[in-house]
Amino acid sequence: MNDVKTAIELQPFDTPFFRQDISFLEKVFVQFIQTEIEKYQFTNAVIALSGGLDSTVVTYLAVRALGKDRVKLLYMPYGKNVSNQDHIRLIETDLGIEVEFYDIAEIADLLFLERAIQNPLRRGNVLARLRMVNIFDMSAREKALVIGTSNKTELLIGYSTWYGDGAAGIMPIGDIYKTQVRSLGKYMGIPKEILKKPPSAELWPGQTDELEIGIPYEVLDRILYYWVDQRFSKEALLEKGFTEEVVSRVMKMCYRCLYKQKLPVIPKVSARTVGLDYRLMKETGNVEP
Repeated sequence: MNDVKTAIELQPFDTPFFRQDISFLEKVFVQFIQTEIEKYQFTNAVIALSGGLDSTVVTYLAVRALGKDRVKLLYMPYGKNVSNQDHIRLIETDLGIEVEFYDIAEIADLLFLERAIQNPLRRGNVLARLRMVNIFDMSAREKALVIGTSNKTELLIGYSTWYGDGAAGIMPIGDIYKTQVRSLGKYMGIPKEILKKPPSAELWPGQTDELEIGIPYEVLDRILYYWVDQRFSKEALLEKGFTEEVVSRVMKMCYRCLYKQKLPVIPKVSARTVGLDYRLMKETGNVEP
């Protein structure tokens, strides 16, 4: 990955978007969480806490939006992971919230054995979906809206498990890139140990995001920003100093995961179709705008 990073080091990340006022972003996300919880009449919020950067930042935002008593946290390791458990304890101490633990190893191993699952990607997807089952059950128990922790980088390249960690009621940081999440976390004062550690989805021992993706986030975010937000062509990206191999790889990842960004497609055969042109009627008989 060092070769990938070298080219971009000549191109400072000085775009206006990435110079956004972090304090403004924090206020937007806090108000967003408050509004969505009230809109859907949930009592609490529930977050699948991993001990990583994204879930920690979302947790701190939720606490600032709702107060610690209304934020429920669930940590679901696969077996023992001392490093992450230490970081979970840091969050508990800093925020004054007790985190609920649920080790998914026993049920996951049973499924792996019964279905003879050896492939690391399949096993990782099983773990992500088992965590989804648990977090949504906790949602029902606590009358809590599930707050997702995916960022814009992950959503664009499909670096999430469909109906696993990608399943949530709202995603507060879904429109900021990973590098921006790190800046927001630093501004909000999350534990330094979490800010510094390599991002990992904990899909298998030793797994890290950047090793699996094969591109450092500093490079990946720049390509995505110029291509998606600024509408740069491939040729313009190459002129910025990115290699054709890396640009093509990023574009391919984005195209291949478009299905993850949509609700299940429904063929329209009636006057009002859910997800297309469906509106509830008010009690007065007027149509909701």
